[in-house]
Amino acid sequence: MSGSEVFLIHNPTAGGRAGRQIWPVMQAALRQAHLPVLETVAEAPNHAWALAEQAARDGYPIVAAAGGDGTIHEVVNGLLRGRPDRPPALAIIPVGTANIFVHELGLPRDPGSVVELLRRGARRRIDLGRVNDRFFTTVAGTGFDAEVVHRSLRWPRWLGGKPRHLLAGLQTLPGYRAVEARLRMNGGERRISLYLLAAAITGWYGGGIHIAPHALVDDGYLSIVYAGSMTAREALTALRWALSGDHLRHPKIGTELTREIRVETVEPLAIHADGEALGRGPATFQCIPEGLEVIVPARI
Repeated sequence: MSGSEVFLIHNPTAGGRAGRQIWPVMQAALRQAHLPVLETVAEAPNHAWALAEQAARDGYPIVAAAGGDGTIHEVVNGLLRGRPDRPPALAIIPVGTANIFVHELGLPRDPGSVVELLRRGARRRIDLGRVNDRFFTTVAGTGFDAEVVHRSLRWPRWLGGKPRHLLAGLQTLPGYRAVEARLRMNGGERRISLYLLAAAITGWYGGGIHIAPHALVDDGYLSIVYAGSMTAREALTALRWALSGDHLRHPKIGTELTREIRVETVEPLAIHADGEALGRGPATFQCIPEGLEVIVPARI
């Protein structure tokens, strides 16, 4: 990869205090290595999206996202909007809080290894998810967890992502009820009382929840995990089990593999992708096999 120019997008708010401590070290390592990197800064929500879109249109071969899962979400959507036929490869410099995507791909976190990744990394094609008109790299969903994401936006950002989601979850849980839904996938149709549905490219999502232990990033399928009508106590039990992936043995939880699923409900449910709130309504989740090229450590 030497000689390739990298367009780097840094989100200075990613990771909170820890991110602000990590980034100067990462930045110094990149500059000391004299890599051909053009550094830009995302100054507001969706700015990383706009920067990535322009970088794709300008023909940069590699775009690096320096941030967390939210930054990656914006950058990936920008890359696909800017050049849908052949988007640039994505490199990741992890300075976020959860870094689910980094964990799933086994990407390095220390500055020296990140520099080596940009200098000599290999390219790997992995699956990409899409819900309605939004791309995602980890998990998208509708129902309870998406409602929590939406309600977390009401809490002040200075609290940090995890505290806001915890507070929103405690606020949502007591009164939340399943709704009648129709699931269309694999040529069939199923009607259930739906508490939540997750469409996973990766096995994990925020908060250390192993939502889809069977998910693979390159099998060409979405791993669907859905829950029927639950009481608050049953939901808490399932959540506790989900920390280790044992929730799949819960009698009210089902799984499927599919390329596409359409979820229609009698009342509009919240939707999220990569932990980002996307509005409400019917949702069509799709897998785009090998839809994203990522820079990964080279095999020796």
